[in-house]
Amino acid sequence: MCAALMACAPAIARGASARAVHLAADVTDARVAAEAVTGQDWLVNGRNEEQHFSPLRQVTAGNVHRLGLAWYLDIDSPMGLAAEPIEVDDVIYVSAPFDRVYAVNAVTGKVVWRFDPHVRLDRYRNSWAARTNRGVAVWKGRVYVGTGDCRLLALNAATGAQEWQTRVCDARETGITGSPRVGGGRVYIGYNGGDTGVRGSVLAVDAATGRHVWRFWTVPDSRSGADSAEPALAMAAKTWSGRRWWTTGGADVWTAITYDARTDQVILGTTAADPDELYGDRMDLKDSGRKLFSGCIVAVNAATGRLNWYYQTSPHTENMQIVMASLHVGGRERYVAMTVPKNGTFYVLDARTGRRVSARPLDPRMIPVPAAYGGGSTSAAFHNWWPMSYSPITGLVYIPAADARVHPARGQTSREGKLYAWNPVRQRARWSVDEALPVNSGVLATAGGLVFAGQGTGEFDAYAAGTGRRLWSIRTGSAIDAVPISYEVNGEQYVLVPVGYGSGSRLFDKGSNMGTPASKRGPARLLAFSLDGHLPYPVSRVAIPPVPRPPAETFGRAEVEAGARLYQRFVCWDCHGPEADGDGAWTLHGAIPDLRYMPASVHRQFFAIVLAGIDRRHGMPCFGCGAGFPFLDTKLTARQAAAIQDYIIDRSWKAYRAQPGAVRGAPKR
Repeated sequence: MCAALMACAPAIARGASARAVHLAADVTDARVAAEAVTGQDWLVNGRNEEQHFSPLRQVTAGNVHRLGLAWYLDIDSPMGLAAEPIEVDDVIYVSAPFDRVYAVNAVTGKVVWRFDPHVRLDRYRNSWAARTNRGVAVWKGRVYVGTGDCRLLALNAATGAQEWQTRVCDARETGITGSPRVGGGRVYIGYNGGDTGVRGSVLAVDAATGRHVWRFWTVPDSRSGADSAEPALAMAAKTWSGRRWWTTGGADVWTAITYDARTDQVILGTTAADPDELYGDRMDLKDSGRKLFSGCIVAVNAATGRLNWYYQTSPHTENMQIVMASLHVGGRERYVAMTVPKNGTFYVLDARTGRRVSARPLDPRMIPVPAAYGGGSTSAAFHNWWPMSYSPITGLVYIPAADARVHPARGQTSREGKLYAWNPVRQRARWSVDEALPVNSGVLATAGGLVFAGQGTGEFDAYAAGTGRRLWSIRTGSAIDAVPISYEVNGEQYVLVPVGYGSGSRLFDKGSNMGTPASKRGPARLLAFSLDGHLPYPVSRVAIPPVPRPPAETFGRAEVEAGARLYQRFVCWDCHGPEADGDGAWTLHGAIPDLRYMPASVHRQFFAIVLAGIDRRHGMPCFGCGAGFPFLDTKLTARQAAAIQDYIIDRSWKAYRAQPGAVRGAPKR
């Protein structure tokens, strides 16, 4: 059913939806608890306590070699896929870039309905946020999705018609990229942008109506009388200093939200206090208890939003997914929260008090790591948003991580991927597997003794949960940045994985860290596997375009270096990657173009695009008009724009000369 029809169905949205709410996707607290044992459906993010573990055991280490393609569905997405699908009653609900939502038959792969929220792209962060969506939530007949322009939408699960929407954040400053969480009749949602100057918070809304129930601010505002009356914020205000922290404090909660029914808490992972460097308020790396609640794991009462406890991993560290589990520690059973922030340390915290049970780096080597991966001297291994999984059968946590390796002879640090099987009681690795690239997929563990994980190179693999031996692998042809799940229909177990070069990291990280020249160009697809699946795998022909000959270099090294600094200052890297290392093509129609591939016609329009904003409706800010960044008070000048273009041309020549068969010389005027 087309998106236009969905948007034009107000008659369905009220009367009919009331009937459908008990017929389709009737997810409740009781049902989630029951499904924790059976595993037939994948009702919520992480399935049970964010463990990303399936109790299904039809597919085992002994028969996984029989796994074959049951069905596939191509998704019209220029930016790949980064979502975790939800499966309820034989229907899969999955999101794609531009916050589009698909309902798909879980047996046939046929589209049931499709919804397009028509997200705005013409305001600073909306353009960035709208191009990545990490998933939906489902509750009592409704599907919830956050948008890049700060809306939370509720859709009828049976028809895809929109029932309500509510505002979550300031769309002039930020947007939503993470998936909502549900539980206790409420939807919990945060937003991104702490690294570009946004005050963080988490909002809880009534799942039936969209009414705001509570908001927990992760950054205090000393100007507010309401903050003074709130004990948690009054306490936090004493730990902050600097100019305008309440405007640009950071500490946002863009992905790490866990609803814990056992303790009736919402447990949040906050980002670092940013942007410190922009306001001259740097902190010593030894600081603790500073800038609350940045760099924290925070537990709040799910009904009221009042603070229960917090634990600060570091005011500089971005905290990721929080997994709940019962562990036998110190001779007794402990209910704990487990997490691995970007700093690469595995933390075990008491779930009821927040007290630290243990903490140990995944890799004890300590090396300098870029700010995007935690900053400062940290473990040589680090972890990003891709979910880890916990198997209550093996007692191991399977962590998709990256491993930084120093090469003294070359004077540089390289990054590779690493999949760890970690014992959270003994705080040490049982086994690990090296991967070619540092950016890969989330992880799925199953009761069949298997661990499924995808790679940026396009391989989707199954490992023996106890030993790490690879038992099965398929080359999908597309980089895998999303999250695999498993479900059962009519006695048949399926393993489902979205593929396609789709993480938000493709915007601000080096594209070469996330995919090969071929896997970056593979299609966005849902791939469903089952035992004895016999569908032939679809072959996609990928053409790798050459870097076009750049304009002549009419500038010197000083201009290039000035352009590099301005590229950083005006946050060009946030969409176009450091050193302009992006997708590897001049991609349009919704994707972000790699600036090194800029054609001559666009070079001639450079000032009109950058300073006059002629592409603003497609998401390119008007830097000569004032880009709307909360922390930038100045407009880009023509001289500065010229320096940035010089820097891009320099990067383009570097890529041009590196490609096979390229002419090494370049005329200078």
